[in-house]
Amino acid sequence: MKSITFFAIAFSMLSSTLCGQSTTKCDMAKLLDVSKNVGKVTHQEMVDFLLTFGEECQNNVEYSEWSNELLFELLDKQTELIVKTIAHQTKVIELAAILKNLEEPIHDRFNLKAINDKVEKVKFDPDVKKEIINRLKIAESKTN
Repeated sequence: MKSITFFAIAFSMLSSTLCGQSTTKCDMAKLLDVSKNVGKVTHQEMVDFLLTFGEECQNNVEYSEWSNELLFELLDKQTELIVKTIAHQTKVIELAAILKNLEEPIHDRFNLKAINDKVEKVKFDPDVKKEIINRLKIAESKTN
């Protein structure tokens, strides 16, 4: 019985680690990893990055600004990977926190219209696509 319990715990821990669950909310180390690889971020790095978003991070100014900037940078440079990853990971990421960030870009250096056009061209879950596009349009209206 003890060996079955041990196996169940070990399997659970391994599954969590393999699924990216070892990433914690507001994880600055993950942001650093992603910032070093923008343009060539892997799928797992993208998942780990998206897992750092959470409502509890909104009061962490350093994290909030950096993650927001990286979110838009990734949308600009790795559009297909990030939107498809968001769509496929909706059960494990905090989608609401990511969508909120999309409405409020920290910098005005991103061409939101061009990013929106890129997102429009990618084929992925239509409901998630609609949410992302709507949030980008809100952001664009705030910067005009």
